[in-house]
Amino acid sequence: MDVEKEFKRQLEVLEFAVTEITPYDEFKLMLKKSIEKNIPLRVKCGIDPTNVDVTLGHLVPYGKMRAFQDLGHIGVVIIGDYTARIGDPTGKTESRPTLSKEQVKINGEKYMEQVYSILDKDRTEIRYQSEWFNKTDLQELMSWASETTVAKLLGHETFSSRLEQERPLGLHELFYPVLQGMDSVFVKADVELGGSDQKFNVLMGRDYQKARNMRPQVAILTPLLTGLCGTQKMSKSLGNYIGVLDEPFDKFGKVMSIPDDLMENYFKYAARVSPEQLKKYLKDLSSGELHPNEAKKQLAQKVVAIFHGEEVAEKMRQQFEAVFKKGKIPDEVPEYELTKNEELIYILTQSEILSSNSEVRRMCKQKAIGVVDGEKFEDPAQILDTSFKGKVLKIGKRKFLKLV
Repeated sequence: MDVEKEFKRQLEVLEFAVTEITPYDEFKLMLKKSIEKNIPLRVKCGIDPTNVDVTLGHLVPYGKMRAFQDLGHIGVVIIGDYTARIGDPTGKTESRPTLSKEQVKINGEKYMEQVYSILDKDRTEIRYQSEWFNKTDLQELMSWASETTVAKLLGHETFSSRLEQERPLGLHELFYPVLQGMDSVFVKADVELGGSDQKFNVLMGRDYQKARNMRPQVAILTPLLTGLCGTQKMSKSLGNYIGVLDEPFDKFGKVMSIPDDLMENYFKYAARVSPEQLKKYLKDLSSGELHPNEAKKQLAQKVVAIFHGEEVAEKMRQQFEAVFKKGKIPDEVPEYELTKNEELIYILTQSEILSSNSEVRRMCKQKAIGVVDGEKFEDPAQILDTSFKGKVLKIGKRKFLKLV
């Protein structure tokens, strides 16, 4: 094997679609040595299973982990069954609610089911923090804590901001980066992946590894994916997200709704195209050879195909074009059995078409719910009787529900 040629190939793949590799020179030496000795790198990324919903934004660093795996390296996913009970304070103005051990376990299992939609199971090592923290006594923890300073921890932007704004800062939250750094020692990480807002926490791992004469890990940071709104990062709480558990038609439609200026980032970070493919898309868009609407359809197909396969992605494109160009209803529509008079708000939440009463009320206020080719519902308490059987409700731009 031509080591130099393989090194250049892997480096090009791994430095694409990241915001920072720190320290870059150390990473190049580490990667070359890995190729020369045929020893895969151990690439770490942690999950705090504080909920069960995974968005495309959450998956950005795992897309990079998959790139490492495709090159023969090992992905090490840390299930933060301890740190999830603290809650990552990064970017948060208030402490997170404490979760139970049982809830964290359930969330972790559901979270991994979704993350496996892009990771290679055969090259993924799952580790739980409880493997080492259950064996860590108070004296040992104090020893680890003594290796950093309060001044350094308060250099964390979130911590300093909380203090400046005179908001509460829990002592337990200061331990979050300490515990994350300890993880890197226990799993012998060579690389740690994280969002660009995770730099402080990731670099803690380097400090702890250096103190134990281990080769310090390299930090590879990925961008925060902007949500459908086009201004803020993707977040379930803001409702500007594409979820792994979303139906394929909904995924397709959500991608089609993004502002045109986000297409480059979505091709790069959500659809995970190669550098060559991205250059071609941008070139064809710039020259006018590729219309933005067609580019967005291709982008939506690629996103859907990642989770549901090429055949489903093509079908979703056909359905989308039928619905929005010809005013048709999708071939596959969820059904709700209407056996008695029921309130609209109950039907939509019970069928899980909408997640909450407040969402139903908001959409009614926006006149975004109605019968296909029929009346709009402005009152969430509207009673639908059995005369509505056979009719299809349209909720927003992309969701449909057939009453049977």
